Amino acid sequence: MSKKTIPFALSLLFTGSLLCASTSATENMAESLMKLRAEVETLNSQISDEKDSYKSQMRSLTAQKSELEGIISRKELKLKEIQKELTAIQTKITKASQNSLGLRPVVLDAIKKLEAMIKTSIPFKTADRVAAVEKIKTQLQSSLITPQKALSYVYNSYADEIRMTKENAIFKQSIELEGENRLVEVARVGTAMMFFKTPDEKVGYVTRGNSGWEYKEMLNKEKQAEILNIFDAFKKQIRTGYFTLPNALILSEEK
Repeated sequence: MSKKTIPFALSLLFTGSLLCASTSATENMAESLMKLRAEVETLNSQISDEKDSYKSQMRSLTAQKSELEGIISRKELKLKEIQKELTAIQTKITKASQNSLGLRPVVLDAIKKLEAMIKTSIPFKTADRVAAVEKIKTQLQSSLITPQKALSYVYNSYADEIRMTKENAIFKQSIELEGENRLVEVARVGTAMMFFKTPDEKVGYVTRGNSGWEYKEMLNKEKQAEILNIFDAFKKQIRTGYFTLPNALILSEEK
């Protein structure tokens, strides 16, 4: 081999090495680009899923907000009706207050309307509330109290009904659950809704059925947790704030 041939051979070897290195780098770059594209597609898919989930949550929250606003509107209307009835009674009283004879039928009419209101409202200690009003009527009819005194008692009873619409608290009362009388804790949210919790940790809500008010056990685990959260908050003296309520209860009011 001549001296001219050796450099040429070395040059070919060097060029071949560069070509191999270039091909390897190109392949590595292509592989990296493919990985990057795959990662971008994965991220795009995750972002799309997150967007769909967010939209679904917003739709659900918007629906719950509308339902709660509807309940608040109806309860505010109920409160206005009670206050209007009380104002009407006060007007009658002013006209009839010249003598006890004229006042008596006005008081009896107010008692009758109050009894009807209690019987159709949320079943919170209904028997006790009706009995208290019945006692006033019995005492008035038996002349054990004057119409003026009976009027004072009736007025206080109406005031109690108005106070109930604004009161959130836990009480104990007997309810009929699955055909059995049970002493339970009840969490009352004004007069809009009421939940119960039995000693063995069963929870549920009150709903109006075809035959009147009914107590329904909540079987959904997520909604059970929501009800238990309300009891926990009320026991901690948290009376106001944001609470997630079972939709079944909210919708049941329309029955």
